[in-house]
Amino acid sequence: MSSSSSYRPPIAILSIQIAILSTSAILLFFGVTRSAVNGLRVQDSSMGNDVDAQDIASAVDFSDNVLSLEHHHGHHSSHSDRGHNKDDAPSQFTDNSFDFYIYTMTYQPEFCRENGDEFVGCQRYEEDWEGQLTIHGLWPERNDGSWPATCTNEPLDTSNFLSPHDLTSELEHKWPNVKASQGSKSHTDFWAHEWSKHGTCSGLKQYDYFSAALEMLLPTPDLIKEGYGDAVDKKELIAEYGGKDMALVVCKNGFLSEVRVCFGKGETGEPGERMVCPENIM
Repeated sequence: MSSSSSYRPPIAILSIQIAILSTSAILLFFGVTRSAVNGLRVQDSSMGNDVDAQDIASAVDFSDNVLSLEHHHGHHSSHSDRGHNKDDAPSQFTDNSFDFYIYTMTYQPEFCRENGDEFVGCQRYEEDWEGQLTIHGLWPERNDGSWPATCTNEPLDTSNFLSPHDLTSELEHKWPNVKASQGSKSHTDFWAHEWSKHGTCSGLKQYDYFSAALEMLLPTPDLIKEGYGDAVDKKELIAEYGGKDMALVVCKNGFLSEVRVCFGKGETGEPGERMVCPENIM
């Protein structure tokens, strides 16, 4: 019998090993599988721990229902409104008045970290998301903490995205729907929901509403990309967005989920300049 050093496995075994390696390489090439997605922990250096429901100054955890910003549905959570009593209820179809906009940006790695490969967008995860937040929504808001919602029954017509300049590619990149693949029937559902609930209250045409939101996307601070898979200090993060009066960091179980900032309202409903966020939403 030959020594172990000269042993050659049967051809069938070699074929199986080659097939397994080849399949893995193909899957990795097409982005169908990848190592687990990490998130970004937000920590309060003054307290030496992660931001959670016990620390809600300029940061809110989704498990908490005490802040008014909780009324806006999470694209990555339930579509129901939470954290309000009937006195705070949104007005529908009758009063579309509002005072300013809340502009919400999502950290997609946290959604994919939490949900794994449940959704197609996370199966085809884009590494650019680790260094650039994407758009969640542009929400009309009132100074008293209430908000208009679903102000008309006008449905989204995506043909409005095409003129005067085609917004489709930019929407796919900056405002992605990770729950549905391009070309699927549900791919535009995210945009349709945001238009129905919030855009119909802006007084803007569909093209103008989405075009404005795309132009408003803020550059993501380098410390988010640099901290991916590790942690970032809450105060440093808020400072990068202009300070504690200018931004709200939204965390979920200690991980960065969203950043929300405020913009003024122009004479015809268009978003104005960035502004200090009212105290009752911070």
